[in-house]
Amino acid sequence: MADSTLADRQFRRMYDEHVDAIRRYFYRRVPASDVDDATIEVFTVVWRRLDSVPDGSGTLPWIFGIARNVLRNQQRAERRRSRLRSKLGWLGQSLAPDPEMQVIRRIEDLDVLRALRDLRPRDREILMLTAWEGLQPREIAEVLGIDPHAASMRLQRARRRLARTLRTPGQPAPALRARESSP
Repeated sequence: MADSTLADRQFRRMYDEHVDAIRRYFYRRVPASDVDDATIEVFTVVWRRLDSVPDGSGTLPWIFGIARNVLRNQQRAERRRSRLRSKLGWLGQSLAPDPEMQVIRRIEDLDVLRALRDLRPRDREILMLTAWEGLQPREIAEVLGIDPHAASMRLQRARRRLARTLRTPGQPAPALRARESSP
């Protein structure tokens, strides 16, 4: 019984510390109506794998990795539903606005979001993990299951591609500030 109580407290602490970050992750990637379900699914996996949770600063990137897998599963399911709707001839479905459209504050934001959409999914994801989730390259490496050096290189390349996409004729590319990464 004591182990169960300890596990409950450990899970509750983790949940309290990280649920807001996971909800923000999903708010920027799925329709608002799906955020709660996705978040619950993430923490269900965390509960089942409680013995595998890394300690300290490795916890949040590990949970983001689970969130990324949940998101990919949801996207696959949506593609299947979309193909089925197409086969059945369902038209005129009202779709919820993209999560990004719900948080646009300025026209420049819209330009950046359009440029992000033009990037490869791999570049888009690493930029979003940095800018939106506030992760460092070493944490991104853990989320993506790659080497930290590879994460840094991918991030640099993705930033360059985004800058090229944002560049308009006769104007310099907007400054993309690199976050200072701690070794």
